[in-house]
Amino acid sequence: MRPCEICRNSQAEQIHRQHFLFPGQLKAVHYDVVVCKCCGFAFASDIPDQSALNRLYQDAENHVHQELAPGLARIHDEFYAFIRQHADLMPNTRILDIGSGMGHFLSRFSQAGFHQLTGIEPSKVAARLGREVYDLEIRNETVDSFTPSLPFGLITLCGVLEHIADLRTSVGRINTLLESEAYLFIAVPDATSFGSLPPKEGFLEFALEHINFFTPTSLDNLLRQGGFEKIRVESQYNDFYGNSYLLALYKKAPIAALDTAIEPDLLAANSLRQYIEHSRRRQLPIANIMAQLANSGEPLIVWGAGSLTSRLLCDTRLGEANIVAVIDRNQALQGRQLLGFPIHGPEALNNYPGTTVLIASTTYASEIAGKLTGEFSWTGKIVTLIDETN
Repeated sequence: MRPCEICRNSQAEQIHRQHFLFPGQLKAVHYDVVVCKCCGFAFASDIPDQSALNRLYQDAENHVHQELAPGLARIHDEFYAFIRQHADLMPNTRILDIGSGMGHFLSRFSQAGFHQLTGIEPSKVAARLGREVYDLEIRNETVDSFTPSLPFGLITLCGVLEHIADLRTSVGRINTLLESEAYLFIAVPDATSFGSLPPKEGFLEFALEHINFFTPTSLDNLLRQGGFEKIRVESQYNDFYGNSYLLALYKKAPIAALDTAIEPDLLAANSLRQYIEHSRRRQLPIANIMAQLANSGEPLIVWGAGSLTSRLLCDTRLGEANIVAVIDRNQALQGRQLLGFPIHGPEALNNYPGTTVLIASTTYASEIAGKLTGEFSWTGKIVTLIDETN
């Protein structure tokens, strides 16, 4: 049982068990979504330790896209505008982006004239691409291993803090990397919004790497204890991922000057319960489609070896279908197997003309469908899940 990273209590209520199946695995694994009985923080328990998670991120390329999607570019513009509105920055401010990927967000600062920019990224491929594409200083390191020569005036973490197991340790380490009264910007999924609307993709927020589910209250509890004072926190919806993010700007401050008393999180549990119910309802028509594909016995290509395919193999009859190949653009996955099914690059489609293709993606479904009909002039049936998740 993972203890609560906010209050260190070890008593938690389980509200969901999420199963996963990933390339190279012979059987499914799981984590439990739990809520701390003491402070109300929601998080995943029964997870790998931080070193194992770091290895997972080092191997991952699922967020490496050389061409920045317009929807993701809009998100970065919103993050950047929020920072510039609420933080007093100078062109020579030293800026560190933690978990920078290949540097898409960090490049936004470069375009605006900031020149003392550094990124750290556990994926070697992403770090290399950031150097090649944007000419940015992106080091293949983690927060634990990174030792800069000088402290920073701003540190940013966009979609990163929800991935970290040792939250207290990491926040403490981040504090030491900042100058006195420097800024910390964090963007994380807003757990208070999870249950407000039916999700674009059921259980998407319970990806293997998503192990912390922050509300404004729990995020503030964590950061005040880590020596940070709140400047501004707001929730913004983005249509690219179909969810809301907390945009939070904090300033480094002496802990003695902060009120570190823990405020109970009264919103996370109910929001997650509603989200789970919405997700189950979303899953029903999709499960019916998977059953139809299994019953038909028709040869099937699955495009996508990511978290959606993982959930479908665990929770529906997709694994019973006559799958002949799995397609994924992630070169790190190509040549491996998913539940015994070979994973190929898109060029392998030429070996299966006229075969039915299941697009196991919601975020990139339209792009993949366009590639099939355009580049490959696909004559086979194309099955998408977009209508079932709107």
